[in-house]
Amino acid sequence: MAQTYKIRAVYNTPMADSISKTNEAQFIKDLRRRDPGAVAQLYNTYADRIYSLVFHQVGRNHEVAQDIVQETFVAALKSATKFRNQSKVYTWLCSIANNKVSDFYRRQKRQAKYQTMEALEADQIGDETLAADFAETGERQADARQALSSLPLHYRQVLILKYVEEMPVLQISKIMGRSPKSIEGLLTRARKELRAKLAIPSEG
Repeated sequence: MAQTYKIRAVYNTPMADSISKTNEAQFIKDLRRRDPGAVAQLYNTYADRIYSLVFHQVGRNHEVAQDIVQETFVAALKSATKFRNQSKVYTWLCSIANNKVSDFYRRQKRQAKYQTMEALEADQIGDETLAADFAETGERQADARQALSSLPLHYRQVLILKYVEEMPVLQISKIMGRSPKSIEGLLTRARKELRAKLAIPSEG
């Protein structure tokens, strides 16, 4: 694996090609035996997407995001023998990356509660009223970003996975290690708290 990760994208860029389902089984076998080609393919296919996911969970801190991307792929190689093809490779990597982000915040807890995370795009929150608020420019948009940054990490993670990564609840549940019902509840609470911080009434 390359020692230095060169970022090719920051966020919301076209997704890298995924490893096809027909080739996935052989790919995992090659990965388990540390085949250099498979290792390179894993990294080249998913590194930018994992970086983008992590970047917005660590206060848009480029150096921290780089470190966590590296940790994620190292951990993936170490745990490849445990991967049973019960989820997509990207889902598996997202789960590892989320755990690494949580580890990072645990290490940083004594120094700061959470680093600032700036920004979901205006139309990625899912609720029309809330999305419109994020579409505002200037002071109101800054308020929305500040409110989002103050949410607990698990709220930020679930919002990113749902509205930025556009993942279904079932896939999010695998990544976050929760039941689908728990994820639905988490999304409801995350949206509610974000609206409350922005003084936006719930719809319906």
